[in-house]
Amino acid sequence: MHKRLRWFLLLAVCIIPVLSACEEISTATPSSIPPENAVAGQPTRTVKPIVSFTPRFTATPEPSITPTPSITPPPTETGAPPTLTPVPPSLTPTPLPTASGVITAQSNVNLREGPGLGYQIAGFVRPGAELAVIGMQTDDSGFDWYKVEYEDENGELQRLWVRSNLVRTDYNPAQFSAAAPAPTEGNDSSATDPARTPGPTPAPDSINILAYCRQKSVIPRTPTTNDSVNVEWSWFVARPELMQDHLDNANYEVRLDGELLDNWETYATEMKQESGVWIVYWYYPVGQLDPGEHEIAFELTWDDAISDGYQQFGPGTAREVDSGNCVFNVTEAS
Repeated sequence: MHKRLRWFLLLAVCIIPVLSACEEISTATPSSIPPENAVAGQPTRTVKPIVSFTPRFTATPEPSITPTPSITPPPTETGAPPTLTPVPPSLTPTPLPTASGVITAQSNVNLREGPGLGYQIAGFVRPGAELAVIGMQTDDSGFDWYKVEYEDENGELQRLWVRSNLVRTDYNPAQFSAAAPAPTEGNDSSATDPARTPGPTPAPDSINILAYCRQKSVIPRTPTTNDSVNVEWSWFVARPELMQDHLDNANYEVRLDGELLDNWETYATEMKQESGVWIVYWYYPVGQLDPGEHEIAFELTWDDAISDGYQQFGPGTAREVDSGNCVFNVTEAS
């Protein structure tokens, strides 16, 4: 009895490992190898799928991204030039029409301050010189004079007069009459302030000395002790109504050899139109002078700022004072 029990236990010990091995095989991953080719007693190895190195289909490439163009900066960021402030019409010069002219004389020709032999010689031009003709006027003797425009040696624009028979030109008076600005409504170009009586026209045989001849590069005449001398200055504007504003605010301080020429208002001519501008002249009579050197000192100031139609003058402007001088000689009459 004990012998059978011992064999039974021994058999159980042998069978349990075998059953455990069979359990392990049955839980293994099934093999794709047919059972008849399988090796007995070895577990079936799971064969991992072979990774194929065959290239995949070439994927359709995504369209390349078109570079975004640089953003154009708005005009305010492009360094655009600043907007220019328009010049007020009252400060815009009115261009004068011009005609070409050539000096036909065989010698130097004098240029004068006004249209007549009684006006001061302000310079000269050489034969063949080219000038711009901007106006014409007939003097009391019936001679025609051209008003000409040219640049002097200092590059300053000069407007002087020359006898018409000494110039060849295509000047057309009708063209200039049409181009001259019309008087402003309610303003007569020849009208003067009733409170201001125009001074007398200087005598043809008197000698006019420009008060600021040095600044205008004008060579003054040389009077004799028998000549009657006038100190001359002037003011012009682009439009007639601007002249009254100047006269109401102007303070002229003109001295001859240190002596003040007072009451200058009474020696102003009436306003007249010349070559597209309106102008007033002053001819202050100083009579006959002693021989020797004389000097005129000129200074102009204003009570309030004014405009001549081209630029501004007076307090708070770039031209608060306008000054000049002239030195001339008087010789003993023979």
